[in-house]
Amino acid sequence: MISYLEALLALERTGTISEAAAQLRLTQSAVTKRIQALQNEVQFKVIEPDGRRVRLTSMGQSLLDKARPLISEIKNLKDIQTENTMTTFSIGISDSIASSWGPRLIRLATKKEKNLILNIHVHRSTLVEENVKLGRYHLGLCVSPTVDKQLVSETISEESMVLLSNRFDSESETKKIITIEPNSATWKVIQEKALKHPKIKNYELVYVESFAAIVQMVKEGFGHGLVPIGVALTMGAPKKAIHLLLPSIKREIKLISRKNISLLPAIQSLVVSLKETSKELF
Repeated sequence: MISYLEALLALERTGTISEAAAQLRLTQSAVTKRIQALQNEVQFKVIEPDGRRVRLTSMGQSLLDKARPLISEIKNLKDIQTENTMTTFSIGISDSIASSWGPRLIRLATKKEKNLILNIHVHRSTLVEENVKLGRYHLGLCVSPTVDKQLVSETISEESMVLLSNRFDSESETKKIITIEPNSATWKVIQEKALKHPKIKNYELVYVESFAAIVQMVKEGFGHGLVPIGVALTMGAPKKAIHLLLPSIKREIKLISRKNISLLPAIQSLVVSLKETSKELF
């Protein structure tokens, strides 16, 4: 039954059988069979066509909302006997962190911990949080506008957002600022301040899906950019092109976990090391 519900959960996230299969590392036919088995079990339709995609029926959504905490708790049961002696943990890291300063932070922080190993996985912040909630990963390092009440979060750092100026003409009259797309966790966190900021509000915003792409586009003269300072520095943006914002705009970087994991001595020690190490990076 749990595997059937996990298939439904993947369909809720992705909207297609093929993407759900990729996330679950199954064939499309296996996902289809699990959904059919679930429908046979509950005796009602849980998905319906939505153009070329699928969506949950109202009863399917209700079923999943009720089952979601149970899925997480059942997964937690697997760890009860061994978690106090665990030294290896899985951690999901959001892609903008993983493509900039995140790996260095993890390397330096784990050097301070005895026999601690972190296996890294990279996703968008929303998927990191979902995977931690479902027990697929022990930890997540990400930006999260509102952490789910099933999870515990610790703020590891506050990363400043900076403006990158056009390298061809820092005084360019361009009225475009390239920044991250509105559905991203970072934009949801900074949106209110960004739209009102005196250095930003008079510009047309152009949205793309990657901070790394923004840095490259700015380097080649496509406009100015709004990115986290760690991304700007790691991607090799010239220091003279990086401008701190006043008043500042920051995104909170959080370490998230389920409560049982957050209480482990190894993780509590890791949190301290991550906070201390993050101060050395920015």
